[in-house]
Amino acid sequence: MLIFGVSIVLNGNLWRLWGLHRDFDRISTEINDSKKATLDLEVQLKQAKDPAFIERQARDKLDLAGEHDLVFVFPEQ
Repeated sequence: MLIFGVSIVLNGNLWRLWGLHRDFDRISTEINDSKKATLDLEVQLKQAKDPAFIERQARDKLDLAGEHDLVFVFPEQ
């Protein structure tokens, strides 16, 4: 048994096994993070398809007004 244990350590298989385990943990974490990001993007995509969201974005970012909105224009002094 001792000879088997020493041969595994000297052969490098134990080191490779540890490296594979570490890589597996890292990749599993990346997969979970990607799944969370995908869910967030799906929610944003569903929200972006809503006409009310599109109108709100147009008003906020492009300074557009709706059909029945009252717009004030102040002269520059």
